[in-house]
Amino acid sequence: MRATFADFAIDPPRFGNATARYAKCHPDRDRLAIGAGASVELDFALDRDELPEQLTLTLIARVSPLGESLGCAPIDITVNGHAVIEQFTVPGGARPREVAFAVPGEALVAGANTLYVRGCDEARGLLWLYRITVEPSRICARMHLMAEEQRDEAAVWAYRTEWRAPGSAAWRPAPRLLVHLDRGEGSLPVRLAWRGQDGAEASIGFQPAMTEFYGHRRAADGALTEYRGALEGRSSLRDSALEEVMHRFRTVEGGGAGGRHLGQELRLLIEDGGPPVERVIWGDPSGHSGTVSLLAAEPGPEAEVTDLVTRVRAHSEFTEAGEVAENLLHDSWHKWLGHGDSAWLEFTLRRPAAVGHYVLTSANDVPGRDPRDWTFKGSDDGEHWVDLDFRIEESFAHRHQPRGFTFPARTPYRHYRLEITRNAGEDQIQLSQVRLFTSAPQPKGFIGHYQRAGEAPTGYRGTSVTAAPEPESAAALPRAIEQWRSYLAEYSATILRVADEEELSEVGDEQRAAGWLGFEGADEESVLALEERLGTRLPPSYRAFLGASDGWLNISPFMWRMRTAKAVGWLREADYETWRVIRGGEGDDWDDTAFMDRALLISEEGDAQHWLLDPADVSEDGEWAAYIWASWYPALGDRHASFAELVAEERTGFEDQAAPEVRTARPESAEELVAEGRAQALRGEVRKAMATFEQATVKGSGAGAYLGIILGAFLDISAAHHWIRTGILGNAHVMEAIGMEQLRAEAAPLYLRCAAEEWTGAPGGYLPALGDILPRLPEGVDGVVGAGGVAAGGAATEGDDTAAWMARAAAFVPPALPESRTFQQALDLARALADRGATDQSWAVIEAALPHWHGDSPHRIAPVVLLTDPAFREVITPARARRVVTTPRGEFRE
Repeated sequence: MRATFADFAIDPPRFGNATARYAKCHPDRDRLAIGAGASVELDFALDRDELPEQLTLTLIARVSPLGESLGCAPIDITVNGHAVIEQFTVPGGARPREVAFAVPGEALVAGANTLYVRGCDEARGLLWLYRITVEPSRICARMHLMAEEQRDEAAVWAYRTEWRAPGSAAWRPAPRLLVHLDRGEGSLPVRLAWRGQDGAEASIGFQPAMTEFYGHRRAADGALTEYRGALEGRSSLRDSALEEVMHRFRTVEGGGAGGRHLGQELRLLIEDGGPPVERVIWGDPSGHSGTVSLLAAEPGPEAEVTDLVTRVRAHSEFTEAGEVAENLLHDSWHKWLGHGDSAWLEFTLRRPAAVGHYVLTSANDVPGRDPRDWTFKGSDDGEHWVDLDFRIEESFAHRHQPRGFTFPARTPYRHYRLEITRNAGEDQIQLSQVRLFTSAPQPKGFIGHYQRAGEAPTGYRGTSVTAAPEPESAAALPRAIEQWRSYLAEYSATILRVADEEELSEVGDEQRAAGWLGFEGADEESVLALEERLGTRLPPSYRAFLGASDGWLNISPFMWRMRTAKAVGWLREADYETWRVIRGGEGDDWDDTAFMDRALLISEEGDAQHWLLDPADVSEDGEWAAYIWASWYPALGDRHASFAELVAEERTGFEDQAAPEVRTARPESAEELVAEGRAQALRGEVRKAMATFEQATVKGSGAGAYLGIILGAFLDISAAHHWIRTGILGNAHVMEAIGMEQLRAEAAPLYLRCAAEEWTGAPGGYLPALGDILPRLPEGVDGVVGAGGVAAGGAATEGDDTAAWMARAAAFVPPALPESRTFQQALDLARALADRGATDQSWAVIEAALPHWHGDSPHRIAPVVLLTDPAFREVITPARARRVVTTPRGEFRE
């Protein structure tokens, strides 16, 4: 028989070999809402020669909650008048359930057949129906239910795996495979294929019980092997470590003429011992299939803990060539090189951290030196080690290639060890960089398609649930009390700035002065009293709104006053006359009577409109649907997923119509970013601080640009003069933000330290600031260079003043910035030791004093004197310079 289905998750609904009729029910976005006495009839046709002995009727449905209760919406189902099920209640819960029923052959007829689903009179809520499918009975229907029953108890499948090369009789152990794929329908895959970010591919098929699989795999270097595995165990999603490596996506299905609709959350985990996957293809027992291509993301600075490393050791290193283990912590082209075809590296952290992702970067030459097999270990004491991750047959496709490896992070350790047991064939081992993270980068989303058996494919897209929300997205809406206060304060300021006096007639002088159109927030006792009176807990966003302000004025141009906690109530009780008038309205697609009987009234006075919440339409996170009823509407207004969404929609309309010029993206201010970056830097979190200062620079902060450049000089002094030349001395905005005194003490000597050796002429007219900083020499010494440091034309005369610039640089003595007493004493002792050639002892004194350093200005981020004072030139190596800024230092003091 042809596929017979009704898909109500699409607007408008889509039908296959069927037509539908409704009675007292209505399509509601991605579902059909069926209440007491409501029904839907589905007509489908069967040819005489295809009458089956039995059909399987499958529903995907959910019961709407009633406040905090699960709700109850029993249904009767008949086919051609033959009872299939009576008084059946779909199990309650936060997600749609799939249930299947047998339709006996004697209930079917050749030609037109009618399936009838009716809400029983005892219903106390709505049945949300997403999909109806009628198909020949197969064993897969039972398998769907088994998967639903098992999914919480055995969600992640772990397999012990093996590889075998073509023509070989021997199987070799391979990395463990973890599999979880769930798009909210509870169906287990029967076939699975994926591609890793390095180009490696695998394709496997499962036995019906998923206890074994068999397939093939092509490695990144093209090597082809057979691939098999046996079930080792199943783990629940309650395991937080597995949750950390699980990819979770909000999804949208559909496209083209059919429109799009929200789908169920997709959970995806395929961990095969290689790099993260970038494409997945699967099929389930019903013949449904899907494919997704992931949008890759780089590891974020918030998860990186490389800066916590205080020491790195290796089994061997080439000290004379500078190819030492310390280079692994730097963002540079330098490398570590060790003897032998096996090696170990140990990393000691300042404090324990739960590393769950690490990145290895190949070095500049000789691919045969790349690591091939290794084990990543953790330890509390540096002596007793725990295996955390095991990799074999790994490869790097090109030079300076970073590759990330993820494993479940369960325990924080202070020591980590990379034990390389085999390389790619040479008698030496090398890497360019090692980075440590607490969690893996999450894909930003995916694109793909999904295809149900017998149907055309449909578009399938997803956004990571961990991705930063777009400014206008529901995830960005206020929910907590403090979020509401901030949101409403901005909204108040906009209204007070653009509204006329008539619109603000009820706003008092005190509210105008405070810039706050609300009142004191309702305390917890008042909110609890309201909930006790209503007999239900309020939805989160509205509950938090009351906590931020107990009532509100001018929340929209047509809503002038919101009710207080004491005045909120069911519409039928709080405003009986309005309830009596509007409950009788008849809409084509909505039963106004039932809705008005249960609606919660939260508004008090408006322009012939009322704001209402629906306790029978509750989302997974507890939000109630929100509506506006107004006298000029033929029925209820548009549905909003929450009270917060309704407020945001009204605010957007107000700003679009009344004040488009005052709309802003409301970004975090540059000043806040600078303060955050400074705090991160003083905690030793250098990479996070650099990323934060970059954000501040993009938002126009001169201080952010300066602090980022100074911090970067400690990480790579060789390139500092390029950054200082263009980013500081060539940028008047930055110079103005910092001031000449600090530029003379820090930026200028840093620039001169590196730039003097490269000068082949004067700095040029693009650096007038340097001419103002360097001292003037007696007439005749600096030739044609004028008092401002450049020739009259704005640029130094070519070829005749290099010596003059060099002389002025040599005569420059930077001012000494004040240091704390403890740190100044350490500097004096360290200089004396350095003068005697005791560089290691000098460094030991400085290192011990670093935690006591603090700046006397918010624009000081580290003791730059360690880089600029010639006395410390041999003391502060690149590795030690990095140690300076990864060591936590004292806070800024006034």
